[in-house]
Amino acid sequence: MRSPMLRPAGLRDWRRRQDPLLLRSFLLPALSGVLYFVSWIGFGIWPLAFVCFVPHIYALSEATGKQALRRGFVFGFVTHLGGYVWIVHLLRTFAYFPLWLAFFGYLLVCAAQGALLAVFSWALRKGWTATGWPLAALLPLCLVATEFVYPLLFQSYTGVALMPARELVQVADLGGVLLLSALQGLVNGAIADALFRSTSLRRALAPLAVATAMVGTAFVYGALRIRAIEAREQAAPQIRVGIAQPDVGEIELHRNPYASVLALTTQTAELHARGAEIVIWPEVGYNLRPVRDGQDGREISNGVPVWLIAGVERAGPSKERWNSAIIVTPEGRIGDHFDKIALLAFGEYIPFGDWFPFFYEWSPLASHLTRGTTTAPLHAKGYRFATFICYEDILPGIVRDIMRDHGDGRANALVNLTNDSWYGAWHEQIQHLTLAAVRTIEHRRWLLRATSTGISAFVDASGRILQTIPKDLRGVSIRDVPMLSGTTPYQVVGDWPGWLSLLVLAWMLVRDLRRKRLSAPSRPPAPMPR
Repeated sequence: MRSPMLRPAGLRDWRRRQDPLLLRSFLLPALSGVLYFVSWIGFGIWPLAFVCFVPHIYALSEATGKQALRRGFVFGFVTHLGGYVWIVHLLRTFAYFPLWLAFFGYLLVCAAQGALLAVFSWALRKGWTATGWPLAALLPLCLVATEFVYPLLFQSYTGVALMPARELVQVADLGGVLLLSALQGLVNGAIADALFRSTSLRRALAPLAVATAMVGTAFVYGALRIRAIEAREQAAPQIRVGIAQPDVGEIELHRNPYASVLALTTQTAELHARGAEIVIWPEVGYNLRPVRDGQDGREISNGVPVWLIAGVERAGPSKERWNSAIIVTPEGRIGDHFDKIALLAFGEYIPFGDWFPFFYEWSPLASHLTRGTTTAPLHAKGYRFATFICYEDILPGIVRDIMRDHGDGRANALVNLTNDSWYGAWHEQIQHLTLAAVRTIEHRRWLLRATSTGISAFVDASGRILQTIPKDLRGVSIRDVPMLSGTTPYQVVGDWPGWLSLLVLAWMLVRDLRRKRLSAPSRPPAPMPR
């Protein structure tokens, strides 16, 4: 027998009469959207992450499947309206859109991204109706499954809002960022169970007790893991790494191609004088001309005798061009390279641009690059560096592939070269950095991050941002970095929370269809045709 979804029928009927349609259809989903984005990166009132779904769950309590989709869309649309304002700057500055068209594009992106929560809401409502399971179980299942499979232009995860709670997020080394979303969903679901489904104090306290126990367990696990990781960092061999941030954005770079190179070569000499053994440049920091195999690397490093991981545009024997990171040795030889795999639409290619080349004339700052194919790490000074470019550091699958053992052991550190000047002065820079910081927990490696205009940073193996060069500031940073080894459960088994959630939801669907088939009234057989 299914458990009731709300309190007794009389109270449900009373609430239905009292609640105006506007409340459930718009106001409550919109309230959840506001709570979501102010709990998330950039606003950072992270405790609200544990209640941001609750108003929306009430709005779903009597919804049909179509109503759940519509209300979930309102929830997701408002969420992204608050968090993705920087889209307007991106489209105005680099796509040359007028304000009205940039704003329209911003609304389209928010709609496309926000539809994730529409799909989640539909799945939650269907699961709720089919099983009557506690929301403390259903909400994390539906949230994790949706985040796992829904395609996003700008990848994000609900659970990243918990990153300021350092002890809680250490469970990411067990199941990745999806496990953080599951923890957040569990607490929201337990609170909703206590408020909307329980008919007694005892039944209200039970889901809260389970959620409290799970959060407490995660906290204890995290505290123990932080101590263990810090001990490993102290025992590991260390090298002195310098990061250079030239504060030369994309517009200035096109007006003065020498600006970035002049700043970076000066900063590299300064870092070398301060004892840096490896210096990291941002994405396409060297942009005077495409780099070719066999080229003299001293042209890039200006003869500074230091290991260099440089962002360049690399050229192939024909017309191929790659957004690449290369190694330049202290002697000036060009070593390993990594070519960016996940190209950014409208920045590094224009969708359908190969079919309609005139699209590139409309957006002169857009490049026409080739997708990379290799995931092997870069080798420098006897160590391995898992390197990724631009927003690849927020894509768990790509980072996990680069971090696998390619024959000589897993990488000793993570390196990200990026250019966030595309996104203006809103929250994108801190959002990008925080999303990337989760990778350090998943793989228990430091992240060494060099950006063109900020935020460059060192992030330790427990996700703590230790040292930054603020945005819109020219500067350098130098630090001793442990070269870590070993593996984590997440490295080995990957996104098992996503696969498990999909499996359980598929089982629920098959079970519900079977139940409906068995309960359908039997029909007499049709007469044989004559």
